[in-house]
Amino acid sequence: MLHRTGVYGAPRPPEPTPTHSYVDEDINNSNILGQPIPQSIFPSFQVRDIMSYIQRLPSELLSYVVELVCLLETPAQTQAAATILGRVSKQWREIVFSTPAIWTSFHVSKGVNPTNLEVLLLRSGALPVDVHVVDGVTKPTEVRDQLDALARHSSRWRNVEISHPAAFTLFENSIPWALPKLQSLAVEATSKRLPPSLIYYYESILEWPLAPDIRLGWKNRMYPFLQSLDLCDIEVKLRETEDLLEFLEAHGSLERLTFRRIWELDEYTPSRTVVLPRLKELQLRGIPSSEILRWVSAPSLHKLVVEKSSQLRLWTPVNIESNYATATNITLIHFSTAPQALLNILRAVPLASAVELVSTDFRSRASFSTENILIEHKLFHLTSLYIQGVTSLPRLKEVVEVHKDTLKDVKTHCLDLGLPRESDLENYSERDEALGWLKDQTTFKFDISHSLDAFGGHYRCHEDQRCGKQMLCGGTRCRISL
Repeated sequence: MLHRTGVYGAPRPPEPTPTHSYVDEDINNSNILGQPIPQSIFPSFQVRDIMSYIQRLPSELLSYVVELVCLLETPAQTQAAATILGRVSKQWREIVFSTPAIWTSFHVSKGVNPTNLEVLLLRSGALPVDVHVVDGVTKPTEVRDQLDALARHSSRWRNVEISHPAAFTLFENSIPWALPKLQSLAVEATSKRLPPSLIYYYESILEWPLAPDIRLGWKNRMYPFLQSLDLCDIEVKLRETEDLLEFLEAHGSLERLTFRRIWELDEYTPSRTVVLPRLKELQLRGIPSSEILRWVSAPSLHKLVVEKSSQLRLWTPVNIESNYATATNITLIHFSTAPQALLNILRAVPLASAVELVSTDFRSRASFSTENILIEHKLFHLTSLYIQGVTSLPRLKEVVEVHKDTLKDVKTHCLDLGLPRESDLENYSERDEALGWLKDQTTFKFDISHSLDAFGGHYRCHEDQRCGKQMLCGGTRCRISL
């Protein structure tokens, strides 16, 4: 019997066993993934040979490869990618359907049949699942129907995200009160409505719908493994303040807590301070009163972000020195016009090493008080400083001199360098001295940004209202090297 030989008489490997594949049909139709492929560039017999070798892979290995490919997609496209791969062949379809990890992310959207969700949930096996309601055009009735179908497996819910105009009612009626495996909860009301602090001044504006008068049931909710809580524009009414504090107190596993514009009124004096021993990050955005800072004490806190509401004019000093004493990464927003508030918080974070002072209010002379606070109150562990707002180079020089022993990185936005016709400075000898100091220094990295805010967003072009002249910031990306 003669054996077929290859190059130099070496025996050829045995021919792969022919198997039927849906790729064969797509190749014969010259249409793979909806794109015609010239046979001269990608001959069909080569694809069949490749697919034959791929199909020889053990099912466990192929399942692992399919899982990696699908998880590279965004969570919203993971199941869509799995469906496409399942069309390659019968073997691939069986592997895709039997890989639970790629069927654990569910996005509630328009046109989804709730009965189909049960099939997808069965494919996920016993793994935890994530629920996302981020399609704002989906009607609340459709969202509720799909959430009810998913709620049959609520014992496996791991992450829940709701970003919808009807977030109030969806959170109240469709999110179970007991979720034993929930780790992350984010709820955001995306409807355009009047800010709570302005409701009493603009009651006649009908196009701004008020928040529905409902109770969110904080006292009855129990998520024992909750690690992250993010509430945005979900108003916590005054009568529910104590219920929310009890909820926080019962969830000591929290590591990240974010409140963004959730307050109805400015009368939120807490009866006690809730201690969260594992909290690493705390964000309080749009606070209407200094009393909000007394809600939570975090003995293990690393990152603190506080944003002052534009309606908060009178700051009442509060004793928070033991609440955030371990925080090292500090971001304070809109505090340049409230020097007492700024000083109150900086005194409460003696270990601060990275500080960002963000402000967009250039209308008040108090906006120049940031440098004075940093000169008078030294932060002994400060290594990184970012000031966003109107500041002058001579004043910045004084700040750096105070912290020169530890400071390694300085970044500013809208810095007045004392350039002709663009400066509010009158003493140019002081300007020249500061420029010479800046050019000669080698102890820290200095960066001037003119269009990006602290969070990477584009910054608007503005004018300094004090002198009526356009400042150095021109609204376009610009770097200055001295």
